Amino acid sequence: MKIAGTFLERLYDAIRREPFRRKIVIAPSYIEGQSWLMRICRELGPVMNVEVQTVQSFVRSEVQFSLYQQGLTFIGEQRSFWIIHHVMEQMASKPGSYISMDQVKPGIAMHVHQAIMDLRRAGVRAGELRDYHFMSQQKGSYVRKVLSAYERFLNQRSWTDFPGLLSHIPTQLQENVELILPDPMPLPPVSPRMMERLSNGRMTRIIADSFFTDIQSTMPFEEVQFYHATGRMAEVREALRRIIQGRMPLDEVEMIVPNAEYALAILTMCASFGLPCSFADGLPVITSGMGRAAHFLLNWLESGYQVRQLVSMLQQQLITFSDRDQGITNADCIRALEKSGIGWGKERYIKLLESEVVRSQGDSDEKPEERERTEQQQRDDEIKKHLTNLLGELFPDEAALSSPKGIWGWLVNILDRFGVCGTEEDAIVLQEMKGIAKELQECPVPDSMPFQQMLLYARDMLQELRVGVQRLPKPGFLYISSLSNGGISGRKHTFLLGMDEHSWSGNIRQNPMLLDEECGRIGAGLQTAVQRQRDRQRLRDGRLGMISGNITFSFSSYDLAEGATASPAFQLLQVFRKVSGETNADYEMLHRSLGEPVGYLDVEQPSSTELNGLPLDGSHYVFRQIHANVNLMRDRQSFIESVYPLLRQGRLALEARGSSQVTEHDGYIAGDEWADYWKGRDERTLSASQLEKYAECPMRYFFQYVLRIRVKDQVTFDRTSWLKPNERGSLLHEVYRRYMTEVSASKVMPITHDHARLLRIAEETILLYAERIPAPSPHVFERERQAMLRDVDVFYRMELQAKTAPRFFEQELIVDGQPLHLELGEDMAITLRGIVDRIDQVAPHQYRIIDYKTGSPRPYKENGMFAGGTQLQHALYAMGTELWMRQTGVDSDAKVLEASYVFPSERGHGQVIARSQTERNRVTEVIRGILLSMEQGLFIPASNPGVCRYCDYAAVCGDHAEMMADKRKDEANSELLHTLLEVENIE
Repeated sequence: MKIAGTFLERLYDAIRREPFRRKIVIAPSYIEGQSWLMRICRELGPVMNVEVQTVQSFVRSEVQFSLYQQGLTFIGEQRSFWIIHHVMEQMASKPGSYISMDQVKPGIAMHVHQAIMDLRRAGVRAGELRDYHFMSQQKGSYVRKVLSAYERFLNQRSWTDFPGLLSHIPTQLQENVELILPDPMPLPPVSPRMMERLSNGRMTRIIADSFFTDIQSTMPFEEVQFYHATGRMAEVREALRRIIQGRMPLDEVEMIVPNAEYALAILTMCASFGLPCSFADGLPVITSGMGRAAHFLLNWLESGYQVRQLVSMLQQQLITFSDRDQGITNADCIRALEKSGIGWGKERYIKLLESEVVRSQGDSDEKPEERERTEQQQRDDEIKKHLTNLLGELFPDEAALSSPKGIWGWLVNILDRFGVCGTEEDAIVLQEMKGIAKELQECPVPDSMPFQQMLLYARDMLQELRVGVQRLPKPGFLYISSLSNGGISGRKHTFLLGMDEHSWSGNIRQNPMLLDEECGRIGAGLQTAVQRQRDRQRLRDGRLGMISGNITFSFSSYDLAEGATASPAFQLLQVFRKVSGETNADYEMLHRSLGEPVGYLDVEQPSSTELNGLPLDGSHYVFRQIHANVNLMRDRQSFIESVYPLLRQGRLALEARGSSQVTEHDGYIAGDEWADYWKGRDERTLSASQLEKYAECPMRYFFQYVLRIRVKDQVTFDRTSWLKPNERGSLLHEVYRRYMTEVSASKVMPITHDHARLLRIAEETILLYAERIPAPSPHVFERERQAMLRDVDVFYRMELQAKTAPRFFEQELIVDGQPLHLELGEDMAITLRGIVDRIDQVAPHQYRIIDYKTGSPRPYKENGMFAGGTQLQHALYAMGTELWMRQTGVDSDAKVLEASYVFPSERGHGQVIARSQTERNRVTEVIRGILLSMEQGLFIPASNPGVCRYCDYAAVCGDHAEMMADKRKDEANSELLHTLLEVENIE
């Protein structure tokens, strides 16, 4: 279809005028020029002997050979920035500098660089600047010196930037070549001079079209629509819904957006709907896996090497530590890192992965050290060794941590070594990063820089990268362009989104190093910030004037994040006046015409135009149906659940929890299948801790030991503490064991205690732990060291008063490598495994066992023998110790009279809670009740909701324990809960 009187027609005529002459079309951008030619060929006819160039690409191609002859090297914006940065640092090192060394930061350096480049593009040399050109004489002197130093630097290196090419341009254009460019086309002063010198009079200017808002504009709209929405996401959803509703072919649609936020919203929604789309300006690098990995690595450095950042990268498959030859997967590495207890700090990675795992006091009886290494232990050691070897490559050295060049090189090396290149975009990102690294090698980048400042530069360079750039429209894809290049694709349907005042007016920000008033004083064609903004708007409005076919204008009239309304752009009002014929229409009339804003789900009745009739997705359909159908309003729950059956299951679960009956949703596994499974297990090895945990909270027992849901062993970064409670307890256990083993080795009674020896052992053990687990600071280490030495003193004073003879320490209750088979009366027996901290002899064949506790003695009441089944260790270990002594021949008549919980710490005040072992029948009664409840399938929440505050599974249960309180008292559940409640009531 021929479009009369347009810029494209005039350009077409100019190209066809001399078909055999080579024509070079000079366009604001390569994409814009190519789009002109594509539309001309599609809408007007074929052309020949024509190519597209920008001013920069054309000038560079013409002077390339001349630069080679003179031995000059062309430099880009990145290298010129670092030259300016280098000059600023040199000047800042001198006293009285206008910008001090502390002020040489990314933001200020960017302003200075922009000012110098503006002066260069205007053809202004340092010698032409005067102090009176600037508002501040000191600033004028500074800018002049920076520009002069920059000019000298280029001359010394035989480098030249784009403005410097003016002096190297040949005086005439090749024969049989003609330049064609639009008029007007705003250019900095140096560029027109270059074009005039090159053209040699053979330059044709094509008058551009009127702005799309002008009343005389010939923009050939076939159909114009308007709408506004409550938020950007709602606006984008409505545009996509209209595309689908109108059955528009995707490769006939262009969506023009004002910023990256709209582009990301479109990307997200198109991905969820399965709609292919391409982006003229691409997307932020963080939308690619390689880009996210780079951002994560910088965050990892900044966080002090927190292991959760590293684990997150592995989980998201942004990097990989897998080794196919050894059969080590990322999952293996993740588990090893989580179990390591590293937390943070480079030195902690090395030490904790190379050292043996510190035994947790709380799990000592559940995971004892085996006499022979198991296959799993060997596997764990292989994984740890693999990780330790990798760490040498992973951590940056001191040189990398001192400059942007070093940190960027480290990023590239790590991504090249460990990055996951899953898509073509990932490969492109890595290649571009390598190109930047190579360019930085030629730049005068500082060798030393503060860490935070260095990270800012690295992040700025990452933000400049784009992925998925598709300059020209792609067949079969939605085409997403921006205000800086949109409107030239020639597609039949155009959606112009984000036409609010803020997005369209733009921010006019003057450069503090070269203010608009200073530009006026200097002259030479220097553009002010206002002029630059005006030129950008003219180019935009002229480009949009080339849109053909149907167009839809929209904006977000309400900002959900800010909770504020937004006004439409003035250009939207102008278009409305032109389309409606109301030349005096105001904003009020525009709003009345727009009607109610479109919501995210848009549950209003379909409009008369039936454009809102098609729901976009399932949720849209559900709410539309409910809003439109009165009957569904009454029974909307059933309708929603028919579309989303999982919601029905969730509702039934909540109702069951809220009912008076104990059901499977409360942790009750009914039926014989569970009982048969429980009885038929081949191995029923139980520890005292497992039985106690069931008594405290059956549901937690079910998660941990039946379902085997693993709790992540992640260490939280804390600058105020060194050892975790379980690590501290293990350290003190080790000190007490070593000391008592040494002083009782002679078997001479009474024991001769040695305080100096005890302190030596304590200091040695503390230093050993410090090597394995580095402290966050010397102050924290010393504070906790002193606290532990005070605990050791409490232990020493207790031992001076002891009357018994120590016999065994850290004794594992196994015989021939197998756990004990403990008979509990009648037909009940359990397989017991555990470690006893200490066994003392009080008389011939009579013993006392001791369990060290480094926490608070508060839960251990004097008259609370079993505490509802939560304190069984003393009784089970007493029986197990007797059986172990008899079966191993240590003492065939052994009898444990007492089991004591001993608190040899400052917090425990040296308290001893003794449990007499004269009520074996009650032990059997409690354990029988626990085992019977397990067999019944009862795994309900704890009777005391207070334990939920420290439970690893609290996020799963929520307030379930509180909800169960009434069910425990309900008569309807008395038969089912009878045994468990009896156990909980035993003191």
